[in-house]
Parts: sequence; C-alpha cells; structure tokens
Amino acid sequence: MGVTTDGASVMTGSRVGLISQLRPWASKQFFQHHCAAHKLELSIYHAFAIFPFMQHLDKNINSLHKFYMSHTVKRKASLAQTSEALNLVFYELKRIYRIRWVASEVSALDVIRKSYYLLLTNLENIKSPSSGFDDESKATASGLLKTLQNVRYYSLHLFLMDILKLLEFESLQFQRAKGTFIGLQERHTNLIHSLETLKTNNGPRIVDFLASCKCRRVLGTADGYPQLEYHSGCHTRDLSYSNFACPSGPGSSDPTERFELKQPGSAADRSLRNRLFDASGRGSVVDMGAYPALDEIRSRIIDSIIDQLRNYFPEDDYSIFNVLNPVLLPNAETLHTVFTYSSRIIPLARRFGMEDDSSESETEDHLSDSDSRDADASERATERTISGQFGLLLKSLITSHSVDFCAYKGKGPVKFWSHFLETRTVEWLPRIKNLIMVVLTLPISSAEAERGFSIYKHIAYDRRTRLAPKTLEHLLRIRINGPPLMKFKPDIYVNDWLKKHWRSDAPGGQRQKESNVDEEIKDSDSDLLSGLF
Repeated sequence: MGVTTDGASVMTGSRVGLISQLRPWASKQFFQHHCAAHKLELSIYHAFAIFPFMQHLDKNINSLHKFYMSHTVKRKASLAQTSEALNLVFYELKRIYRIRWVASEVSALDVIRKSYYLLLTNLENIKSPSSGFDDESKATASGLLKTLQNVRYYSLHLFLMDILKLLEFESLQFQRAKGTFIGLQERHTNLIHSLETLKTNNGPRIVDFLASCKCRRVLGTADGYPQLEYHSGCHTRDLSYSNFACPSGPGSSDPTERFELKQPGSAADRSLRNRLFDASGRGSVVDMGAYPALDEIRSRIIDSIIDQLRNYFPEDDYSIFNVLNPVLLPNAETLHTVFTYSSRIIPLARRFGMEDDSSESETEDHLSDSDSRDADASERATERTISGQFGLLLKSLITSHSVDFCAYKGKGPVKFWSHFLETRTVEWLPRIKNLIMVVLTLPISSAEAERGFSIYKHIAYDRRTRLAPKTLEHLLRIRINGPPLMKFKPDIYVNDWLKKHWRSDAPGGQRQKESNVDEEIKDSDSDLLSGLF
C-alpha cells in the first residue's frame, strides 16, 4: 500500500492521522510519501524566506496587482487605454499566492515583464498633476514607479524568473497524473546542476536584457563634468553601476519608445548597503531596504535553494528506484553485465516486502558455484529469486525485443515499462512483474487529487447547488477521465428522448406523442449508454 499526502496533520498525525490508522493494516509493505510537488514548494519558500529583498519583491508584485485590479476600475481602465494608445497587448496583472504552485508565481512575474514599458508609462501618467486621479493614487503610483525604474529590482526580477522556470518544469513533472519515482533522483541531480550553472552564467532573460538594452558608461570628463554615453554590449557587472535604456518590446526600434532604468540612491548609500549585506553573513535576516546588486546575491540565492532541495529530497530516499530507470539499463553491448546489474533490484524488492528467502538465495549460490549441476536446474534456481527474474527479463528485452527496447528507452519510465507490460510476447515472471507494477502505481504527488477538488468547484458553484451527488460524480468522472466533448454523439440520445417523451408544441396546445422519430432507433437503455461516446 502506498499513500502520498500534502503533509497536513490530519493525514500524518501520529495518533489519529490517516497514516497512523492505515499502517497496522499494511505492515512493512506500507509506503508513505510527502507529496513531491508540495516539498518543492516548501523548499522554494524556505530558501527565499531568509532574504528580505525577496519579500520586498513579492510585496511589490502584489501591490501592483492591488493598485490596478482592486477597489476601483478607473486605474485598470487607464492602463487599458494606455495599452491601446501605445498599441501594446494588455495583460491582466496577477498576484503571488504562497499556497499555489510555482507556475503561478512564474506567470505573475512574466506578466510584469511583458508589461514593463506599459506600466512605467501609465504610472508616469497617473502621478502627473493633470491626470485627474486623487492624491493617494498619485502617491502610490509614484512609489511603484520608483521601484520599477530601479535597475537592480528589474535584474532581480529577471534572475528570479530564470530560477523559477527551472523549478516550474520540475513541479509540472511532479504534478503529472503518471508521475513516478523512477528517474526522480536523476532529475533532481540535473536540476541542481542547472541551478549551479546560474551562479556564474546568466539565464536566457538576463542575457536578452543585456543584449537588447544599452548601458550608460563614463567616457571621460569635460569642464569637470563626466561625459556619459549609452553603449550596447553590456556585461553583468554593468547591472551594479550603470543605468540602462531598454526598448519597449521585442523588435522595437523606435528611439522614443524606450524606458530608462536607474541605479538607486547615491554611491555612499550603495556602499553602506553592501557592507551591511556582506557583514550579515549567509542566512541572516537584515533589512537592507533597497535591492542589492545581482552579483552580490546570486550565489547566495542559489546556495539557499540547493540546500533546501537537498534537505527535502535526500538522495537515499529515491536512489533505490534508479534500477528501473530505462536510461541506466544495460544494452546489447553490455549484455554480459545483465545479471550483475539485476542484483541492484534487491534493495527495492526488500523495501516492498518482496525480498528473496534466505533458502532460495543459498540454493542459487550453491547451484551457480557447482559444476555438477546442469543448466536447467541453475535456471530454475535463478527464476526463484527476484534478482534472477529481473536479469532474465532484461536479457529477454535486449535480445528478443531489441527494436522496442531501443525505441522506448528514451520515452520515460512509465511509457517504457507500460509498453512491455502490455506486450503479450514478453514472458513475465510473477514476482518481478508485481514489483514493477507496484512501483509504477505509487503516487508521487497529491496534485491529481487536489485538481479534482478544483474541478468540483467549477461544476458545483453557487447557481448549481441542486445537482444530485450521482450527477456530480458522473460529471467529475467525464471531466477528469474523458472522453472529450468533441467525441460526444448526441443524435442517439436526442432521438431516444423524443421517442419516449411528450411534445408540448403541438397545434392547439395538445400534448401529443412524438411520431416522427427515426424508426431505426430501437436500442435498449444499455445500448444507449454505450453509444453516447
């Protein structure tokens, strides 16, 4: 038995929790797991919680949403009018919810990035004396504008998007209905490697920003004043010292449609903030007010995320599943290592109570070491052990099903093993087949169950409170499992209804039985239900 929960006390409580009630029934074969998607969200939350500037960034995103999407439609209408005047796409601003998946935060950040020039222009218009907005709106718009014009805020915004895009992909893999523990350790290792790369290499959004914008540099002095000029080909270090002029959107060449990002405060203020941050040490919470330069914080942010990922996803918890990863299986060139590789299945089998009996293992060792035994007896002994069955299975797949083995090896663990489980020509021995089916059916995430509750809210809302439980169950089943609406065939159902019901639109208001019904519709109720889809 395997149970995956979101970590709530009603599920994991030691006294009356669901897990504690189920464990006595399942004995040692019980498998409990904290939802991988939830653990990823928790690791992100705790990694960012120690940095005050991350709290400021979230607060600014939600302040923009509140400013335009709450309390009054006048500000939103003003933003829509500005987008129409500038011929820009108008995107609905979103807020960041800590109880949502990481994809929700990525979406909120991406909307801000796409609407950056639009927001700067509109906020500038609102805070102008002749805008017609009240003083409170003007003051709020001025504060938001100051933050958005901060080059350090914008670079942190883009850097955070590059990080969350990597984490979003991993989260979506966890949320899939056919997610599996097989290959999870490898994906986790690749994710950490990709995050490590961002310490020294810029992600795609930072790269695009530096390539499309121009940075202001000092060319020299004249009459005691610095001579400044904007140049292309900016570097990461320019994010700490230079102002930037950026196009309004991709492919924009109009010099009038550009926005400027500035460094915050004076050099003395920035030096003070830097000293405060450096002296605070990693993991300390020091309110620095303004956003620090990207070079000062990128390594600390990445290290914090990696530490939390390793804390929530220990390597030992998932390494036993790697033996079933199709990418790691032997091939035709390494066929001689099949039975050595198959011994790695033993820890996984032991975890689910399918380990070999000691007598069987001793018999196998004795037969393999004795030259007096014939090959048939040795093979029978091999088939009695879980590792022997796995070795025979791999040998059969590599030699007798080489085409499918190579074709499905790169399509993921679920498709690989499901294909051969459904292939009748594959000879499956019972114990290894049972183990692989158990591993494939273990739920890696509770997202699918939570998705069902979301769909339920879409169906049973305030105006549909009289839906019968049976009807709700049917609607949920079709909505979640299909088939899609385009495959629905209403003709049979409509004709049957006309055949069995009375008409109310007959001349004179007389209720008459419908007679013009296709005579070919003579299916029984069971035939009718089977023909709906």
